Amino acid sequence: MSYYSKLYHIDGLVRAIGWKKSVSVLLRRVLRIRSAMKVRWRNHELLIRPTDSDLFVASQVFGHCEYEIGKEGQAALNRLAKKWRKAGLVPVIVDAGANVGYSSIFLGDQYPDAIVMAIEPDRQAFGMLTSNCAGLERIIPVYGALWSHDGEVALVNSESSSWARSVSDGQGIPSITLRSLLARLPRTRLVMLKMDIEGAELEATRDCGKILEEVPCIVVEPHDFMLPGRGCLTFVYSLFNGRSMDSLVNGENLIFIESALLSSKTSRKRPGPRRAGAQGDEAARRAMG
Repeated sequence: MSYYSKLYHIDGLVRAIGWKKSVSVLLRRVLRIRSAMKVRWRNHELLIRPTDSDLFVASQVFGHCEYEIGKEGQAALNRLAKKWRKAGLVPVIVDAGANVGYSSIFLGDQYPDAIVMAIEPDRQAFGMLTSNCAGLERIIPVYGALWSHDGEVALVNSESSSWARSVSDGQGIPSITLRSLLARLPRTRLVMLKMDIEGAELEATRDCGKILEEVPCIVVEPHDFMLPGRGCLTFVYSLFNGRSMDSLVNGENLIFIESALLSSKTSRKRPGPRRAGAQGDEAARRAMG
């Protein structure tokens, strides 16, 4: 891990949970104490595992706010979600690769009219997710992987930190299509698709044309560096043909939001550009485990 990357994550962790808890987490990591400890972000009490990747995720999500899409984008999506609610629809954010639930909690706070469907294939991370999101009625944990079919897939690289684990064709983990996931609730409409699914983006979006052609916002962490030549976001990019989309970068995430939402007469004055978070040395961070 580079020196700058270490500073970035320590800074984010302190911003998220305070310096005292940050020191405690880092000390437990050095001492290889695996048991989860309680921390607090705003009004949420959370569990964090010092020896896994939880501290990096907390730093990115809560400290550096890498799922923020800008004040104008957030306001536009909230207006749209409220409009859909009044029309009897259920606005849904699908959090694919929800890990231990930090991103779901962050998005739930940002979009109070939306339901967050948090899907995670790693059993241990899913257990943490259900604990962290307990009592949050608008977050629905779903055990499984977003995929191109309803059936099963296999969890691979299980020796890696939880945020780096991925799935492939096989058995053992439920696989769920985006269409089937949304069908679990009545009258749903997708307001945001967030994906951090370690190179499975192509499989997860392959048969979702109609749904994704209408989604106003997609937030995705690209993983082509892991799978050169695969074109993980090929289908996502094809959806934008002839469609005006604003694109932003925040930390490790690409953000696409429908331009019409930002240019509407009801939009607020556009704020100045927001500095994206540091990319960091992701491969080294994950190897650190």
